[in-house]
Amino acid sequence: MAFSGGITAYSKGEFVVTETPHIDTAGLQAIPPECAGWFAADMERMIAQVEHELSDRPDLSLLIGQNTLHMMHLFNQHHAQLVLAALQLSSVDLLIRTVPWLYRTYHSRGFSHGIFPLALQSWKKAVRDKAEASDIQPVLALYDFLSEQHEMLIQRSRSKELIDISLPPESDGMQQIFTTLLLNGDYIGCFRLAEQAISTTEELRCFYEHVLRHALYTVGTLWERNELTVAEEHQATAIAGRITSHLYARFVGVPQSKGTAIVTAAPNEFHEVGARMVADVLEFDGWNVTYLGANFPVEGLLELLRRHQPFLLALSVATPFNLARAKELIATIRSKPEFSSLKIVVGGLAFSIVPHLWYEFGADGYGAGLDELAALCTAWWQDSEVKK
Repeated sequence: MAFSGGITAYSKGEFVVTETPHIDTAGLQAIPPECAGWFAADMERMIAQVEHELSDRPDLSLLIGQNTLHMMHLFNQHHAQLVLAALQLSSVDLLIRTVPWLYRTYHSRGFSHGIFPLALQSWKKAVRDKAEASDIQPVLALYDFLSEQHEMLIQRSRSKELIDISLPPESDGMQQIFTTLLLNGDYIGCFRLAEQAISTTEELRCFYEHVLRHALYTVGTLWERNELTVAEEHQATAIAGRITSHLYARFVGVPQSKGTAIVTAAPNEFHEVGARMVADVLEFDGWNVTYLGANFPVEGLLELLRRHQPFLLALSVATPFNLARAKELIATIRSKPEFSSLKIVVGGLAFSIVPHLWYEFGADGYGAGLDELAALCTAWWQDSEVKK
């Protein structure tokens, strides 16, 4: 298959593709599902082997800069998680779109670009050393492909990856001011700006879609580039959570004219602000919403689905590491006849990386933005009412 284009962005109801260097994956063979099983089972052993081999290099300080061995461990751990996610989902596209994130994140922290091909060779050796080597060839071919694409992956890591959200002219200034206040850790400033600008649920949805979402993507991008610390990133996320809680409280009690919806982040997904915004927007659009937050246990979710029999489940996934768990959850739900009529919509930054994954997962739809997601859910509800 030919692969090109960057992440999708939502702009006035349309998808916009950010241009990035083209990578052709046509020569790669399909990866059998069983590869994910042995890779996961052997992952810790392979990480340790790769780290041992790299740490013995006399030029290590040139490769990782002033970073500690713990940072190199995180580097290899992230690599393993990205490869595992691609194997679990049989998606080379996902890997090609996420490996540049690894390049950008660690190069911005002082890692040399030269460590990447060396690490790939060490990973290839670790795969070869697997006890039962009969099914390793597709993974070895994948590592060969990544090594061949090293220069192209560097180019992709330098491409603009911040989602560009087009705004009405009157929103431009607010977006810039709010983002600046958020990056400065100014909760009071963020609070006052939102308080003064928002007086209706429609204005709240516009604020979520065009201002807060952009600000949070900016925070994530700056963290990737090592321009924000982990503490600063967490502070910004916490401020966003406090702002959404305050704004939500102003509009509680909107009449509920539609069905029941459950909104949750995927298993193991701890980024919940996106799911929280979805819950608020759906509730203010007339849905009877139960919001579950981050990393809700699967068995607990299934029990709630049985108890409430909702019309809709909205599932948010922010990080690609958690896509496989979202797929497993949807498969579990689809396997139970009692949930046969349940509509499942997915969203979150992880799905924007490879937009067609939602269909392969068995979801009924995907919302690239809050407006699109709300409109899709409303259309489903109206269609169900007509059929009664």
